[in-house]
Amino acid sequence: MRGYKERCNINTPLELAILNQVDRFNLTIDVIDRVPRLSTIGAHVKEWLKGQIIDSISYAHAEGIDREEIRNWKWPG
Repeated sequence: MRGYKERCNINTPLELAILNQVDRFNLTIDVIDRVPRLSTIGAHVKEWLKGQIIDSISYAHAEGIDREEIRNWKWPG
């Protein structure tokens, strides 16, 4: 269970999700950390995900919105 955190400087929905660790990147990192067989093979993915968090926050701070692929993402189907 994740709690709610706010610091009055949240600009975008993804930033809020990242701060509360309920975004797609942090949740995937959590799975990699909790599933023992993924620890070795998931290490490079984990680093990529951390980079995505940094890039997403940097973009949001610079542009004031989330990246287009985040804003317009829909469930496939």
